[in-house]
Amino acid sequence: MSTPAASDRALALLREGAERILTSATEEMFARVDDASLAEHDVAVAEDPVLLATFRRANRETIVHWAAANVRDPGAPVPAHTGPEAMTLARDLVRRGLDGRALEPYRAGQNAAWQAWMEMAFSLTDDAAVLHELLAVSARSIFAFVDATMAATYERIARERADLTRGTSAERLEMATLVLEGAPVDPARASRRLAYELEGTHVAAIAWSDASGAPAGALAQAAQALADAVGAARPLAVSSSSAATWVWAAARHDPDPAALEAALAGTPGVRLALGERGPGVEGFRRSHRQALVAQRLVARLGSAARVVRHRDVEVVALVTHDEDAADALVAGALGELAGAAASLRETLRTYLRHGWNATRTAEALFAHRNTVVGRIARAEALLPRPLRESALEVAVALEVLRWRGEG
Repeated sequence: MSTPAASDRALALLREGAERILTSATEEMFARVDDASLAEHDVAVAEDPVLLATFRRANRETIVHWAAANVRDPGAPVPAHTGPEAMTLARDLVRRGLDGRALEPYRAGQNAAWQAWMEMAFSLTDDAAVLHELLAVSARSIFAFVDATMAATYERIARERADLTRGTSAERLEMATLVLEGAPVDPARASRRLAYELEGTHVAAIAWSDASGAPAGALAQAAQALADAVGAARPLAVSSSSAATWVWAAARHDPDPAALEAALAGTPGVRLALGERGPGVEGFRRSHRQALVAQRLVARLGSAARVVRHRDVEVVALVTHDEDAADALVAGALGELAGAAASLRETLRTYLRHGWNATRTAEALFAHRNTVVGRIARAEALLPRPLRESALEVAVALEVLRWRGEG
C-alpha cells in the first residue's frame, strides 16, 4: 500500500522547521540528543575527552545533514549520513574496542530528536489536520534516515574491524591495553610486541588535538618532543583515536614543561597531559592513569593549557569532581578576591607556590619586587580571613580558578 503524499502546506512547514534547526537550533536541543545517546554508549566514551568531543560533533553533523536535506527537498528520502565526524567516531570506537554497542545510541538519539521535533511542530501550526500530516511525513523521514545511517555505520565498523586486524597499530593498542588493564601478560613478551622495554622507568603522556583530526604527523611530533625532553631515544606511541595518541618514554629525568611548550609551538592545537615518572610495569600503568586524570581535568574545566602535568593538577582534580563544592570553596576562601583583577590572584598564587617569598615571586612573574609586594597586600585585604589562617584553602581555590582559565 503506497503512502499518501503530504500536502504542500505540510511540506512547507517541514522545510520551515528544518530551516529553524539550521539557523537557530539551541544547544539544549543538541544536548538532549547527546545525553540520550550517551546513556546507551559505553561509559568510556563520556570519560574520554577526545571521543566525547567527536561524538558530539558527529551528532550535530547528523542532525544538520537531515535538516539540510529537508530544506532542499522536504519529505524526500534523506540519504544515509556518512560524514567525516560520524565515520571518524566509528573508526575510533573500533580502535578502542568500544564498538559493541555503537548502534544502540542511534535509537536513543532518534527518540530524543523526535521529541524535540514534535515540540517544534506544535509551534509551527495549530491546524490539527496539517499538524497530523506534518508529524506523519516527519516520522517517515526521520525513521528511514536513522535506519539508513545505522546500516552505513555498521558497514563502516565492519570494514574498520577488518582493516585493524591486519595492522600493527591495532596490535600495539591491543597489547598496551592488556598491560594497562593488568592482564597476566609476560613483560618480556609485551616488550617485544610493543618494541618498547617495560622494565625501565617511564613517563606517560596523552597527546591530543581538540580539533576533529590532528594535522598529519603532529601527534607523532608531540610524542618525540616528550622523548627528547626526558632523554629518551624514541617514544612508544600508540594511536588511541584519530585525534589522540598514548605515549610512553624511557625517562632519565623529569620533562621541563617550558621546553615542551616551546617544542609544541610548531604544532597548533596539539596538547600534552603528563603523568609522573615510575619504574617497571606498574610505573607504565600509573603514569598513564595520571596523564588521563590531567587530560580529563583540563577538558572538564575548559582550560586552554597546552602542557599539563598531573602533579600540578592532582589536588584540583580531586576538588573539582564536585563542581558545587568547588564553587563553595572558591567563594568561601577568596571572598572579594575571586572577582578582583586576575593579576592580583596570579601574584598571590605564585607567592604561595614560592614559599611566601616575594623576591622569588617577582622573578617568576618578571615583575619588580615592590610591585609584587603591593599586589600581595591588596589581595590579602580582599580575603575574608587572614592569609595566615587560610593559606591552604586560598592556595587550592586559586589553583581551581587558574585551571578554569579564571586565574
